[in-house]
Formats: sequence, structure tokens, C-alpha cells
Amino acid sequence: MSGPGKGQGDLDTVELRHASGASAQIYLFGATLTSYKTPDGVERIFVSPGAIFDGKKAIRGGVPLVFPQFGQPDKAMAQHGFARSSHWSLASLEDNAEGSTAVLILKDSEATRAVWNHGFMLEFVVSLTAASLKMTLRVKNTGDAPFTFQTLLHTYFRIPDIEQVTVRGLGGRTYLDKVKGGKEAQLGPDVELPAFTDRVYIGGKDVVSGNEAKDVTIVHKNGAAPCAICNEGFIAGVAKPIEIVVWNPYAEKS
Repeated sequence: MSGPGKGQGDLDTVELRHASGASAQIYLFGATLTSYKTPDGVERIFVSPGAIFDGKKAIRGGVPLVFPQFGQPDKAMAQHGFARSSHWSLASLEDNAEGSTAVLILKDSEATRAVWNHGFMLEFVVSLTAASLKMTLRVKNTGDAPFTFQTLLHTYFRIPDIEQVTVRGLGGRTYLDKVKGGKEAQLGPDVELPAFTDRVYIGGKDVVSGNEAKDVTIVHKNGAAPCAICNEGFIAGVAKPIEIVVWNPYAEKS
């Protein structure tokens, strides 16, 4: 059965457990998912050995929630915003025949308004089944004025040997290369990761599949596909183009 738990630093967690053996762990601090194990017991999420669990500093690794800014365009606000370093509340936790689902929420407060003066509510829904893990971040404007924001599920995948995998599904898309600078086109179907990589792939169609590049697969060079990722974004129920970040820090920056 799923239920509350305790993680490192004696921080509160939510533990999702499925009858198949699949499991997931989410810290209420930052609503950061730090573990997802498939029914075979294999951990699919990476957390840095240098991660600090003090309830103050954002957890390095897992799936940090980026909101309301990506990077630090607003220097008065922390990099990647405040959602990943705020204390969230558990709104509901349910086990049923289909799977296990946790809903965490974060509302504006005096602390958030000091750096971003808007009313909002974030709802982070994590659903675990035998076959998949689904994460949904919903943003609601609870104030009177419109606002712009950026958000990202900054997922760290655990990859045993980076030289043996590629990322597939981004062929033909233009990307911003934050290491070399400037824009480039992804000419081939696969993204290789031979060195430190930091790219933002602009929304558009994948030339191989013809889809909106929402489906990205991490593929072993032997043909196996350990991770298939479906990325979607909606505003008022209407699907919108999304950007996909491909970032690999390598050991020295992880």
C-alpha cells in the first residue's frame, strides 16, 4: 500500500507502491520525485551523490519542478524559480486497481509573492502503474492579473553507460546549444552524448516519425529502449508546442 514516509534528512515523503512491484518516492520538499523503480526492481531515476537533504536547498537530481522561470532570466529570483525549494502539501493519495496516485499542491504565499507577485496554485499529480509513471504539473492563476511563466520537469534519468545510448525522436528540430552557443539543426534521428551537453530543442515535428516530437526514446545502441518519454503541454485544454531539454552533465557536474 502507498503511504507517507520519511526520507533522507528526516524529510517527509510520499511512497507509491504498486502490486506489480513498481514504486516511486516523492519528497514534499520541492515535490521532488527521487525514485521510480519498474516492476523488475531497476531504479530509473538518478539522484546526485552530492544532493543535500536539509529542507532548504533544492534536491539535486530526481525530477525537480521548475517554476516560474527556467534558468535565471530574473536575477532577483532563484535559478529555476521557487517550486523546487518550497514545502508542498499532500492533497490526496489513492490506491486502486489501475494504479497509485498522489496529488501535491503549492499555493502562493508571502514568500513567493516577495519574488513573484502573483496568485497561483500548482498541482503535481504522480500516477504509478505496472507499465508507467505519469507526472502532470497543472498551473492555475488564482489572481486577477494574467502572468507569464516557464515550467519544466527537470528529469534526471539513471543511465549506466552513457556511451551506449542515444536519444531518439528529435530529428529535424532546431536546438539552442547552450554549450557552444547559437542555433543548430538536428540532422540525424539520434542525439549522441559524447561530452557535456546542454540543448533546448524548439517545438516542431520530428522528421522521422512526423509527430510533434512529444515522444522521445532513450535507446541502447543494441536496439533496446529502456525509457520511452511522452511530453505534452496544454493551455486551457489546447495542445501547445513544447521545448525539450537534453542535458547531460557527465560525472564531473552531476
